[in-house]
Amino acid sequence: MTFAPTKKHSKTRSRRRTTNWIKLTARKLQNRVNLQYENGEAVALAHFASPVTGMYKGRKVVKVKTRKAKVSRI
Repeated sequence: MTFAPTKKHSKTRSRRRTTNWIKLTARKLQNRVNLQYENGEAVALAHFASPVTGMYKGRKVVKVKTRKAKVSRI
């Protein structure tokens, strides 16, 4: 009984397998830890400050930038 593979995997095959694994685990992680905020437009990771309010665990930790309306000259 041998423990080594009988045939060598090509570089392309190995890289494709690795890439697919990375994509799959990233998708699983994103689905598991994403949070949707009350206004529905912001999505962020768990255990991070809210991008909408800048709060984390009930206290303000990040100063939130507000977008100014663009003024165009005619």
